[in-house]
Amino acid sequence: MHQWWPAQNKQLLLLTIDDHSGLHVQGSFVEADTTWNHFLHFRRAFQQWGIPEIIYTDGLSLFGPSSAHDHMDPKSEFQRALRGLKVAHLVAPTPQAKGKIEHRFGTFQGRMVALLAHAKISSWLEADKILQMEIDRQNHKTCRSIQRIPAEIWEQQTDDHTHKMRAVPPDPMLDLHLSLRLSRRVNNDQTIDFEGVNYPIANTLKRSVAIIHHPNQRFWIVEHLPKDIWPPILGAFTL
Repeated sequence: MHQWWPAQNKQLLLLTIDDHSGLHVQGSFVEADTTWNHFLHFRRAFQQWGIPEIIYTDGLSLFGPSSAHDHMDPKSEFQRALRGLKVAHLVAPTPQAKGKIEHRFGTFQGRMVALLAHAKISSWLEADKILQMEIDRQNHKTCRSIQRIPAEIWEQQTDDHTHKMRAVPPDPMLDLHLSLRLSRRVNNDQTIDFEGVNYPIANTLKRSVAIIHHPNQRFWIVEHLPKDIWPPILGAFTL
């Protein structure tokens, strides 16, 4: 956490970089290091750039341990979501890999605090606009270590069809995989209780159902915990 702009609470910067080109594929200011905030962050990245083969993260517990081996079961909601999207997950394997992202964070911290102060930023929306402008600037300037421009490397890979990015799935599949999962008991009157509210559902013989949850947005009640496809939906609600 860092005080990126004056506010009651400090803010956190999430930053994702393409390992080959050095392109900043996504940056997000968030209030806390939660699974849901990382889902929102990566969804924006996926929708703009596509689905990668592998995502490297640090060792934060919400990511779970390394899941490089196919026989290992996902150990976290994050790994379960990546598995559903057919993305491998690795904890940054070397000090050099960790150093790359730490260096970028240092660069952004050195510039962004001054930029946000100069712009007299006081809201998350305003801060995000400045952040995206800085990301675009960084992507189009020469990288000292390789003396090339990240955006140009990325474009060359696209033109040559040498990158490993896959097309982003339709929104319903992103909704399914980039979600939190819960279970609830079905009441005798065909309702479930969720976050202190009683919700009616379609008739089902199930005594326990699953919830596909997008916090502060919406949720779906389904007959069972899903894997690769949507199960029968018993109800959908906006929060």
